[in-house]
Amino acid sequence: MKQKQKQKIKTPSTALPKKDNNLSSENKKRKLILAFIVGVFGFLLYSNTLTHGYVLDDFSAIKENNIVRQGVHAIPEIFKTSYRQGYLSVKDGLYRPLSLATYAIEWNYFPDKPSVSHFVNIVLYGLTGFLLFLLLCKFFERVNDSENKKIGEVIAFIASLLFIAHPLHVEVVANIKSRDEMLCFLFVVCSFLFVFRFLESDKKKFLRFGMLTYFLSLLSKETSITFLALLPLALYFFSSATIKKNISITAFFIGTAIVYLWIRHSVLQGAMADTGVSMADNVIIGAKTFSTHFGTAFYILGLYMMKLIFPHPLSYDYSFNQIPIVSLNNIFSIASLLFFITIGSYATVVLFKSFKQSTNNEQRTTSFGILFFLITIFLFSNLVLIIGTSMGDRLMYFPSLGFCICMAILIVKLLKIETIDLKQLTTNTKLIPVSIILIFFSYKTYSRNADWKDNYTLYSHDVTIVPNSVKAHYYLGLELVKGIADAEKDIEKKKAIYQNGINELEKAVKILPSFAGAYTQMGVAYYRMKNYEKAIENYKKAAELTPSDAITLNNIGSVYFEWGKYSEAKEKFQQALHVDPRFVDAHMNLGSVCGMMKDYHNALISFQNAIRYSPDNANAYFFLAVTYQNLGDKPNADKYFQIAQQMDPKLKRQ
Repeated sequence: MKQKQKQKIKTPSTALPKKDNNLSSENKKRKLILAFIVGVFGFLLYSNTLTHGYVLDDFSAIKENNIVRQGVHAIPEIFKTSYRQGYLSVKDGLYRPLSLATYAIEWNYFPDKPSVSHFVNIVLYGLTGFLLFLLLCKFFERVNDSENKKIGEVIAFIASLLFIAHPLHVEVVANIKSRDEMLCFLFVVCSFLFVFRFLESDKKKFLRFGMLTYFLSLLSKETSITFLALLPLALYFFSSATIKKNISITAFFIGTAIVYLWIRHSVLQGAMADTGVSMADNVIIGAKTFSTHFGTAFYILGLYMMKLIFPHPLSYDYSFNQIPIVSLNNIFSIASLLFFITIGSYATVVLFKSFKQSTNNEQRTTSFGILFFLITIFLFSNLVLIIGTSMGDRLMYFPSLGFCICMAILIVKLLKIETIDLKQLTTNTKLIPVSIILIFFSYKTYSRNADWKDNYTLYSHDVTIVPNSVKAHYYLGLELVKGIADAEKDIEKKKAIYQNGINELEKAVKILPSFAGAYTQMGVAYYRMKNYEKAIENYKKAAELTPSDAITLNNIGSVYFEWGKYSEAKEKFQQALHVDPRFVDAHMNLGSVCGMMKDYHNALISFQNAIRYSPDNANAYFFLAVTYQNLGDKPNADKYFQIAQQMDPKLKRQ
């Protein structure tokens, strides 16, 4: 009897899980297919960037970064130095070694192949879309009313598609350097997924995985510090974790952040930024009163909202004086302030009401979307911390997710979409408004990608979008002087290009007369046009504005060298190296002038220093060989001539 009773109890208990497992398997398959659609969509949107070159900050982070170009052997140094330590005279207070390490690996195996780096970027973006959908499904499970109404899944799908298609992300994906932003976001998504997996399984390994991915996100970019505020909110809104467990889990991640901050502090000691933020970069520096500071900050926040809703036109730069300094009595600033107060108040009220269980899941989800947006945009708001730029499309990468969540909720509510049928995905009339938005976003994204093909394409296009931006004119002038003109063979055409570059640089100093960089580049243009008098005139203006700028000092030395004034040239090169001991061009120039002065011993030291900081510099090996030849040291001369010719066959022995 006992045996039969056992069988009667066992039979139904094994049948029910079988049915649940089938249902669970179908749901998993369905979610994976939808996630795959989002991921592939993201990849295809940016497929036209595969043939692009290096653009904008790609040069300082990769192509002209002397540490990154050393390949995998430089990875330990990358983790021990500040972000731009390997780029000429630029020092900063940033610590983002993970993205630099990926560039070093790519350069090691595919040197000077931007197509490889672009491919990695779009794969990472597609993976971000795939994982983001799965995460949002986890978040919004409670929004589902029944088995037949998968509203949470619908919100997750639409929000993920809107996020992946949003044109404000072009700068993040099309600009290789902005991989730091993408990796940061991707690892935050992974951390959320691991935490929720830990809550489901109670296996501590998932919590450890979450802490690891969070640490990786911090190593990518500091933006993920906001995760410490987002995590407890997500656990409170979307999980059944108790307050005690919520605090406990969050504490582990706070500990992870403390470890990162300790490492960051240890690395950056003595390597902080040389100067503060300039008004050329951030117009708020020029706002001297409380009213103008906050008025301009909310003016910019209002512009962000407009571009999130209608992302046109877009620009890589919004520096002085494209965005005006306004006070709090500006109508647009007032409207922006009221908007942020309104959405902030709504989210806060819902948050407090939810403690009493007097809110529904839709309200809680909307509140989370708003709070996600407000928390992540606060870092770039200039309300408390003045950042290095007035405004940037790339800065909306994190906040745009909160916006897309709220938009998806609004769309689902208005259109009453209750589920996504895979078989009717392209024929469901309720999805037509969503499709229209996605078509517009996709067209804008795909066409905007083309502007990021190379520096000249980007600069010449965007200067018409932001005609009052000092940096827009400066970068176009710089590219004409140093990029386009160098490639031109015809002498007359070359001079015309130099003059066009000078015209753009003159527009820059007209907008901001104290902008030293524009005078420096005008000096470069006149120097290359053999107009040494005008070159010195502009270099001196730059030197008056920035007496400790290594590039200007080096350039003045170059003019003296061309004139045959070797003592004056040597002094300027030494001054440049005193400012920046890693300045490769200055080491090369000092070696050359020492050679001309027959000071071969110091010439050897200078060329060896150039090789030390730029091991792939073929010219440094060549001139080192020439110096040994002048000293009569044939073995060393032969050795370094051979190395130079292997690196660059055009370099022939004299």
